[in-house]
Amino acid sequence: MTALNHRLQQTIIDADGRYLSGDELLPLENYLGTYPRRLEAYQEISQKSNELVLAALRKFARVHPEIIQHSGKRCQFDMSQVLQYMALALLLDDEFMFREKMMFWLDTMLRAHHKQEACSKAYHHLQEAIQSNLTANTTELVRPLINIVFESLQSYT
Repeated sequence: MTALNHRLQQTIIDADGRYLSGDELLPLENYLGTYPRRLEAYQEISQKSNELVLAALRKFARVHPEIIQHSGKRCQFDMSQVLQYMALALLLDDEFMFREKMMFWLDTMLRAHHKQEACSKAYHHLQEAIQSNLTANTTELVRPLINIVFESLQSYT
């Protein structure tokens, strides 16, 4: 994995052999300017990840106890991985990485196990847990990433 987000890395590659223009420096300035806010969100998610996943799965278990009984540990692992990649995407300010590394994997897993509709419900519970347990700053930053998950799941429902 690269240390920079996709957009910044591509800008640097495109500028090979020359200095970056003022317009090309703006994304880097934005990246650095928003870093403290993104770092705070990353730390909050990492500290509360287990709590968020368990809260979502408890609500989900009320509606789909059979899925939790049969696949609860796998659901917990998968949702934890998605949340971990969300946090990393926030830290790096890189939706592209989230789509390419996490959503491709999640989409493949859901298709293989035919759990798309149920998974969509589980992620709605995760969204509720995020809104209830994280700061407004973190919730605002996570919203576009959770929406990417829902966009991916929409093709199934």
